[in-house]
Amino acid sequence: MVVTTSACSLGGTAQEPQANHEDVLRVSMIPVTTLDPAVAGNSSYGQILMVGLYEGLVVVNKDDPLNVVGGAAKSWDISSDGLTYTFHLRDGALWSNGDPVTADDFSWNFKRILTPGIAGKGTASYNPAIGIKGAVDFMSGVSKDFSSVGVKAKDSSTLEISLDRPNADFLVQLASYWALPLNAKTVDKNGTDWSQPQNWVSNGAYTLTSFTVNQGATLTRNEKYWDAKEYPIKTVNVTFNDGGTTADMLAYQQDKLDITGRIEADLDAVTSSNVSDQLISSPTNQVSQLVAMSSQNPILTDVRVRQALAEAIDRTAVAQVAKPAVAGPSLVPAAVKQNSDFRPIPSDPSHAKELLAQAGYADGKGMPTITILDYQRTPWVEAVAQMWREKLGINVTIDIQEVGVYGTKRAELHGPDYVGFYVQTGAFNPPTLLSSALTARVSAPALTGLNMMSPDASKEYVQAKATGASPSALLTILDKGRIPENAKVVSLTDKALSEKDPDTQLNMLIDAQRARNETYNTIPVLWGGYNLLVKPRVKNLKPWYYGSVYSLKGVTIEK
Repeated sequence: MVVTTSACSLGGTAQEPQANHEDVLRVSMIPVTTLDPAVAGNSSYGQILMVGLYEGLVVVNKDDPLNVVGGAAKSWDISSDGLTYTFHLRDGALWSNGDPVTADDFSWNFKRILTPGIAGKGTASYNPAIGIKGAVDFMSGVSKDFSSVGVKAKDSSTLEISLDRPNADFLVQLASYWALPLNAKTVDKNGTDWSQPQNWVSNGAYTLTSFTVNQGATLTRNEKYWDAKEYPIKTVNVTFNDGGTTADMLAYQQDKLDITGRIEADLDAVTSSNVSDQLISSPTNQVSQLVAMSSQNPILTDVRVRQALAEAIDRTAVAQVAKPAVAGPSLVPAAVKQNSDFRPIPSDPSHAKELLAQAGYADGKGMPTITILDYQRTPWVEAVAQMWREKLGINVTIDIQEVGVYGTKRAELHGPDYVGFYVQTGAFNPPTLLSSALTARVSAPALTGLNMMSPDASKEYVQAKATGASPSALLTILDKGRIPENAKVVSLTDKALSEKDPDTQLNMLIDAQRARNETYNTIPVLWGGYNLLVKPRVKNLKPWYYGSVYSLKGVTIEK
């Protein structure tokens, strides 16, 4: 999980970890730079804070995270065509200053979230795949009239949201951080200083009493929150650690922390330590994978080469250096209910060599060096590289770059001497096939994954983008330039997304995902979930498979 850090302070002073007792929870995480729901980023860690500080219309059911329960809304109605959701706000929902939470508050927030440029230099958090009527046109500036967007406060306690298309995942998507509300009066009065702790007003279970970038934060229970009794922990002390696994492991072992998720970079150190029995993981909604990078070299446009690389990997052996992750033989992880419908990629080095020979590269002769781009040293990546060297006879180099450079290089169109993959851990949020299809097809186009194209088409795309071509013009280039395997996936996905009958749509989504698995331009290697070290005295904490990772509802600390 990647977070961009900053040295600037947002105000307040982070407290040192306190002596443990039942009212104080001590947490460590990657530095969080913003608590603005309108801005994508901060990976899961900022979201952990945000779901404690704010409350959306609905919240994820911690015991059944594919469903939601009421948050600021006590109930809702869905129209028979699945396009209109009417939310009824609860009477007892209050801001931390005592003001009632209203439908107008949410309408104001949706307008803010969708306003062009609200994320500044960052990426807007709203995903067009969610499908709110008129949202994309308003975000892009095509429409400047918010009344054209399908969000309307019918009265002070009733909010109506209309969609462009039925979306069975909408309620769970609405429980995510992007739809959390800021207090309009606070933002209007304080401008960008709304997030200073002395100005803080929120409607969640906790309020912010200190926040210093690169140091930490303190959250204090909001006694005005309508369900405060379900949050026994009064104070959460957060330490921001950018020092990696070693620093957090030491602090955890010295009993200075109760929870840390700052362990992903070296899970092997955790699983071989004296606290390995305190490691807990969410269900496997994540796929650690290698994604083909765009290049003017045509070698990876041959599906036989990509399939050979996929089948040369012994995923069971790789998983031994990546515990608690497990072998991931398809792009559909175990948290997705339809997981068993997909053929696993076999470990078959002999067939892989045959495929490579058929493509003209017997025993790896004539194959250029394959580069694997990563932003940290990753043992499983090194294991895969060694398998390709030994089983296929090809040269492999691992290019470890700083996070910012990694992000730039993976989006570039590389020259004819470059053939490569980038390392990515992608999550199904929520873990459904519809979620995957919407994100892949409707989100902003990229040069990789489903949009992998021939070298000539890639070059045309880059040139058009550099000259300011419109999104529709760029999509046209993508649609005509995709390699055949990916064109098939897009066609099947489009048909599935236009289907209104949910049962028929599910079968079509299965067909589309099967086709995607067979493109091999994204090669799955491992399945995993979010990993946390949690002290035994922390009770009732259940990690789930969403960006916010966990809720403190019902969590207690044993004396």
